[in-house]
Amino acid sequence: MRRTSKRVAMTTDGGIPFDLTTVQTSSTQPETPKTNRIFGIQEAPTFYPTRDEFKDPLGYIEKISPQGEKYGIIKIVPPKDYKPEFSLKTENFRFKTRIQKLNSMEGETRTNVNYLEQLTKYHILTGRPVGKIPQLDKRPIDLYKLKNEVALRGGVQEVTRLKKWAEIGRILGYARKQCTSMSNALKSAYQKVILPYEIWYAKHKEDVEHIIKKEDSITNSSTSSDTCEICQKTENEEKLLLCDGCNRGYHMYCLTPALTSIPKTDWYCLQCLTAVGKDYGFEDGEEYSLGDFHKVCDKFKSEWFQKTIAEKGTVSEQDCENEFWRLVENPHETCQVEYGADLHMASWRQNKCQKSLFTHIKTDISGMMVPWLYVGMCFSAFCWHNEDHYTYSINYMHWGETKTWYGVPGSDTSKFEDTMKKAVPELFEQQPDLLFQLVTMLSPERLLKENVNVYAVDQRPGQFVVTYPKAYHSGFNHGFNFCEAVNFAPGEWVDYGLECVKRYKEFRRQPCFSHDELLVTAAQNMKPTDEMDWLKQGLIEMQNRELKERNSVRTRRMKESVLADATDREELQCVFCNCYSYLSFIGCECTDKVSCLDHSAELCTCDLASKTLYLRFTDKQLDEMTKKVLSSGTNPDDWIEKVNKALITKPGPTMKALRELLKEGQETNVPSENLDTLKNYIEVVDNWVTDAERVLNFKTESKSSTIKRRDQRVKDLIEKATLIGFDVPHIDQLKSYSEKLQDFTDKLTDDVLNSNDKELQMKLYHQGKSLRADSIKFNQLKNSLESCSWQEQVEKAISQPFNQKLFRKLIKDAEDLGMSESDGPLLDRLIRMEEIGRELVQRIENICKGKEKIDMDQESAILNIGQNQQDPKLSITLDHHLLNRLKNAMSRSKNTIKEIENLLDNQCTKPSVMDRPSLTEAQRLMSMCRELCFKTELLTRLSNALTQMGAWNDQVRATFMNGRQKSLETVIRESVNNVQRITTSEDKKGIWCICRKSEAGLMIECDICHEWYHSSCLKVPRNVVRSSSSYICPICHPTETTRRVTHLSRQPKLEEITDLLTTGELLKFKPKDYNIIVDIHKYMQDYRNRVQAFCRSRTQLELQDIPKIKYYLRTLLGLEVSLQDETEFLRTKIQSLAPITTTTTTTATMENNEQIERKLTTTVKRKQEGVNTSRQKIIKLTVKPPTLPSKKSSSKKRQYSPDQERLTNKKQRPLSDDAPYRSHHRI
Repeated sequence: MRRTSKRVAMTTDGGIPFDLTTVQTSSTQPETPKTNRIFGIQEAPTFYPTRDEFKDPLGYIEKISPQGEKYGIIKIVPPKDYKPEFSLKTENFRFKTRIQKLNSMEGETRTNVNYLEQLTKYHILTGRPVGKIPQLDKRPIDLYKLKNEVALRGGVQEVTRLKKWAEIGRILGYARKQCTSMSNALKSAYQKVILPYEIWYAKHKEDVEHIIKKEDSITNSSTSSDTCEICQKTENEEKLLLCDGCNRGYHMYCLTPALTSIPKTDWYCLQCLTAVGKDYGFEDGEEYSLGDFHKVCDKFKSEWFQKTIAEKGTVSEQDCENEFWRLVENPHETCQVEYGADLHMASWRQNKCQKSLFTHIKTDISGMMVPWLYVGMCFSAFCWHNEDHYTYSINYMHWGETKTWYGVPGSDTSKFEDTMKKAVPELFEQQPDLLFQLVTMLSPERLLKENVNVYAVDQRPGQFVVTYPKAYHSGFNHGFNFCEAVNFAPGEWVDYGLECVKRYKEFRRQPCFSHDELLVTAAQNMKPTDEMDWLKQGLIEMQNRELKERNSVRTRRMKESVLADATDREELQCVFCNCYSYLSFIGCECTDKVSCLDHSAELCTCDLASKTLYLRFTDKQLDEMTKKVLSSGTNPDDWIEKVNKALITKPGPTMKALRELLKEGQETNVPSENLDTLKNYIEVVDNWVTDAERVLNFKTESKSSTIKRRDQRVKDLIEKATLIGFDVPHIDQLKSYSEKLQDFTDKLTDDVLNSNDKELQMKLYHQGKSLRADSIKFNQLKNSLESCSWQEQVEKAISQPFNQKLFRKLIKDAEDLGMSESDGPLLDRLIRMEEIGRELVQRIENICKGKEKIDMDQESAILNIGQNQQDPKLSITLDHHLLNRLKNAMSRSKNTIKEIENLLDNQCTKPSVMDRPSLTEAQRLMSMCRELCFKTELLTRLSNALTQMGAWNDQVRATFMNGRQKSLETVIRESVNNVQRITTSEDKKGIWCICRKSEAGLMIECDICHEWYHSSCLKVPRNVVRSSSSYICPICHPTETTRRVTHLSRQPKLEEITDLLTTGELLKFKPKDYNIIVDIHKYMQDYRNRVQAFCRSRTQLELQDIPKIKYYLRTLLGLEVSLQDETEFLRTKIQSLAPITTTTTTTATMENNEQIERKLTTTVKRKQEGVNTSRQKIIKLTVKPPTLPSKKSSSKKRQYSPDQERLTNKKQRPLSDDAPYRSHHRI
């Protein structure tokens, strides 16, 4: 995984200001819309306000809202002289980052990764771990997509019956030509990996849903591993099985089905097996100053792109955007970045503008009332979300690199949410309020496929981005930048705010403020002359809703009380849905908590007599407040008089004035019949203006709207304008246009049409075209001239190199002129040449890309491919650029063939595999072979060599992996470290155990050989270590099973590694880890010789050789590679020379206890004398009572089984500070 890290030196002086000259503080990029953005996303509009317009930013945003709301987001480029001061004290500013893993953010990718994790855990649980994801065509099969496609077609049996596996393969991106066994491979992968889990999950689905609901209902509870999660009891600890994922405990007999023995592999509970991936890749990062983070950002971006842009030298915005989505959608590649997001700062008070309704909120709310700062780095991102309470937001970039935004308009919110749920249903099952969490990305490509409108803008230094209510938005940073953002709410926001509060209540989400309190505060503070039209409808809705809820509660005969001092019970929230209960709430004598009027049953179980309905305002007070607001502002009668006066005034009101009057009437509760009259009048005028603009501006018209000739339509509009009796615009232009059309018609006589004066005809043609004339005579003139022009263009096109685009245009022009192939040979020839040329160009393209391969002797014929010997008229001259491409491709192919030939015949035949080319070199040439133009048998030889290499790698994996869950590279490196450490440890001091490492953690001493062992290496349970019983290691007692030593069941034999090296010598290329495997073999072969030399040092090994025998047996037990014959020989010698009996165990325990008693007595005496008992030298101390265990006890300990050990304590934990020392504990 590639990630950011502390790879730069952090400054120690926090008083150094950040140097703003090192970053961009203004944009140098031209503000032109991108036409080739990824996924074909369209640009949201950019606005350029004047200096006067931007004196009131919120007023300007309100003005452009009708346009901006259609896109969800817009960009504002302020006037050049708008340069707000960057007032942050950078010398003291430090911030913590948030770590982001890109492919954990994208919803579909995260679901994919989660499903793979579930499959892996399930197969580990069943004892059949999946070593690697099944592959097809040298790439992993997308198991999650395979599962969904099979389910979509009715299940595996239906897919098999209808033979749909090939169809699914094509959807997954495979082709039969490339993968001949595609259907069998997909079917096998499904049946072996997916189907067992799906069958198991179907049986346990109800249990999973129960667990998710249970988890949601439990908050702030700690889980103890000593308590069974099912029965909630702590008894029978020896039967308690711990989950390897969450560490929770479960009695084996409580599980369904019950377990009779401890699983031999990792075991996961139902919750861990089905509910993975809830961290979303967001963790706390490091703390930085701006200077430190700048270095981290620049270093990361430089290193990430250094390979991909080596030729270009700079990273374009398109490069960065393409790479971001590649990383987000790739489940197999993880990129980790950091983002300084949601940083609290109170410098920018955009929300305190008088037009923002937040002026009526009493408390500051971080992120809404108080701005937040954002410090970005390359690829750091913010996921899909809309703003709290559906407010507007405004974001200003002070300096830095580009930030790309994606927006979905509020009108598409429902479609967006449906698409998200359809794309990642598993995530919504686990978390229904997922969209509130700001943790999920979804590709705009998927949204566009579902007909969700998505728009984009690129924000640069000194520019604003505004998001609109309900609009979902997301984005990412191209590099180091600094932005500031805040929410605001103009008057038209009120309806959106109410809609959001209802949604919060549905999902039991915590709101940021009380919507009702905002309305009431505004109503209490307004003056009688204030025009607060936004408040009127809001108060009416609030009153109706509140009275309806109160009357519903009153039917239950509940006590009712009006709050005398409402300030004592401010900001109360419902115990169930978390909504603010500002106007009223229900309380009970048994609790200080309250509920809203909808959820009184969830407050407590008391009867209704104990509960009370508390009111902040009586019904009468609410009514008076609403009437006060409704009576403010303009009177309806005054409005009617104003409209009548405007209509009788000559030359009459403008359209803008009429619309303002209509809006005023709608806000003043004018009678509907008066409003309808004005609406109809405006509609008539609007239709006239639309027709006039269509005629004058020559907009594209549908056939239905152009039945009449243009001159007649102009006359009709002029006549209609006199009937409207209104100062309509464009009337003078229409009259002038009508005169020009009439004058042109008079000039176009039959004599002119029949004359040979082409110059005059052409002059009249251009004049009529500029007027958009459409008379019959003009159309005759147009067809005649355009047909002649078309023939000239065709003759010229045929004589030049083939231009497919031009040929198609000429064919289309002929269709527009009404021509057909029967009208003459020229069009027929043009069509045939276009077909031939298109096929030739496509063939050459295929040859250049390697899709079609030719013989070497065809080179000359291909270069002359356009010549038609049978019909020279159809010969085509191909573009010289295309032919040069073909020549270059052939030249590259020849060079590649020579390079492959040299590689296979010379370099790959060297005596030692260590001197042969690397696998990377082979893969490089193989990738170049995809674009070869020529056929060659070298390609088959190279492919066979790579196949042989793949088989050898599979042999390596089978030898070393054997059920391990780590990567092969990690396992091999751990193996070489293991054998090097153990085989060279003979003369080293201070090392213990079979692992030959120093003291660490909890250790236990053998009562026979007095060697100390890490309890984790031998998997000795903690209760055994703590007990007072004797312990004998598996070295002294070879008949004791060593199955608990994990790696013993996975050890490859030295003979297997020898076979690997023998097979490796036959490979054409040197494998990646070949050197390490050679080292492992050398260490192990040398050690085998040493052990065999010791075994043969005498005719018969004797008692004095026992320490040496045990040493070698101990190392052989710790090695990751098995020397089976030597191990069995030494075990047999131990059994014959030093057999274990009950007497031996008892005697050893007695001697140990006497020695311990002496040491304890000395230690206590020294403490009483005030002597410091701590030592530099480590003391091996056996702390257990100086009493002999009974025979029964000793016998029981000697027969202690590994399964019992696993059952008693499956996972060891460190002791707490006050836990007593037990048994042989190292201190």
